[in-house]
Amino acid sequence: MDETGCKQTPLSRFERVVFGRRVWANYASLIVHLLALWVLAAWTATPDPRKRLVAIELTFTDPDDQQAGGGARVAAGADRFREAHLPDQPRLIDSLSLAVAETAPFLDVSPPVVNAQPRPDAAVAMAAAVAATAVTSSPQSAAAAGDAAADGAAARLAYASRQGSARGRGVDRNGGSEASEAAVERGLAWLARHQAVDGSWRFDLSGCQCDGGCSFPGTVTSTTAATGIALLPFLGAGSTHEQGTYRETVTRGLYYLMSRMQLSARGGDLGEGTMYGHGVASLALAEALGMTGDRMLQPYVRDAVRFIETAQDLHGGGWRYLPGQAGDTTVTAWQLAALKSGSLAGIPVPSPTIDGVCRFLDRVQVRNGEGYGYLSPQDRPCTSAVGLLCRVYTTWPDQATLDRGLGRLAKPGPGSEDVYQNFYLSQALLLRDHPAWKRWNTRNRDQLVGRQARLGHEAGSWAFADSDTRPGGRLGHTALAVLTLEVYYRLLPIYGVAAAETGW
Repeated sequence: MDETGCKQTPLSRFERVVFGRRVWANYASLIVHLLALWVLAAWTATPDPRKRLVAIELTFTDPDDQQAGGGARVAAGADRFREAHLPDQPRLIDSLSLAVAETAPFLDVSPPVVNAQPRPDAAVAMAAAVAATAVTSSPQSAAAAGDAAADGAAARLAYASRQGSARGRGVDRNGGSEASEAAVERGLAWLARHQAVDGSWRFDLSGCQCDGGCSFPGTVTSTTAATGIALLPFLGAGSTHEQGTYRETVTRGLYYLMSRMQLSARGGDLGEGTMYGHGVASLALAEALGMTGDRMLQPYVRDAVRFIETAQDLHGGGWRYLPGQAGDTTVTAWQLAALKSGSLAGIPVPSPTIDGVCRFLDRVQVRNGEGYGYLSPQDRPCTSAVGLLCRVYTTWPDQATLDRGLGRLAKPGPGSEDVYQNFYLSQALLLRDHPAWKRWNTRNRDQLVGRQARLGHEAGSWAFADSDTRPGGRLGHTALAVLTLEVYYRLLPIYGVAAAETGW
């Protein structure tokens, strides 16, 4: 009984645990620790004015990317490229942005999502660069480096026709005009205005400041295809990530392409599901490498070229939308152009790959090579123009047949809506110095200048009723029109007569 005379009831086990005197010390300790944690959290959450916010970039890669840290290599290399050429620009974001402290790790996560790979820090990158330099110190490596340097110098010399006074001489010599050059500049300005904030272009004109201001958007979903086709006119006019009026525009576009490469056992995939996109994007990277000799671009062009080689249809020799698929003429032409440009920039291309292209062209030709079909032997005007230009690339010896085919296509004159056919035919006619070139070019040049939009947000762009290129919409048509008007000085080196005659 207690002091009041009441009988005491023994405490239950639960009551002893909860209300016993011995546990009060634990309660006190818990409260003290919670208060300490709250104070620490408040202190660490206070912004440090010395730290600026940057973004985490999340890229998505194939599981094969994890081989030898491939995903991390692509992300880190693209990031170093961006920092080297846009040091004062905010980090570009692909699709997801998170504000974090500058010292936070850089994540590389990849669709389907796989294990995160940490971004190599500056010390690791520097060590890798030193190791690479040490490797090239051997006599054999030094000789190889010397050959690569010579190739790079030759490529930059060949591309010199795109810049400065040489560009003007090309216009005068090959049939351009002041009006065509003014149209080129308006077209480049329109393309620059329609670049998305992440450095890409989209055929549907999303992600940029257009906001529905332009009609006739495209439907192709590959952002690498759109970015590649949009970059080519800037490179054709002499702007690179190192110099030119649109240096920043080109830098952001190249960075986007590099960040989208997916490494696999086949090589570096830039297509986003279509070999068409891979070929166009690879050509843009290869031209940038050839024009500048920037060593940071070399592994990307090398991996892109390897992907083209391994994706070739080994039986038929061509390419289509998926790796190994039986080829079509238009997709094959883009792969061949990328291979030719990559070869000039010092990236080796095995001869069996080019032999396969010749085998494909033989399979789809008619009249001994005067005309070409899409998937089979036919005589279609657009694919014939594509096939004949491919014959120029591969140094086809039957030049008489080549010229007959070009003359037949040029005789009716350029169709007012046939932007894709005219893009290819203008190159082939000028390369061959064909007798029909001057007359055909005058009509094509002037009708392009006359068809350029001059009002509103569409000013500087083009749109054609061309069924072959309708999925590319206004962006694709504008890029092709500008490239066609740049033919007078852009035809070097992969399209030039000297380059075509030297073979592979």
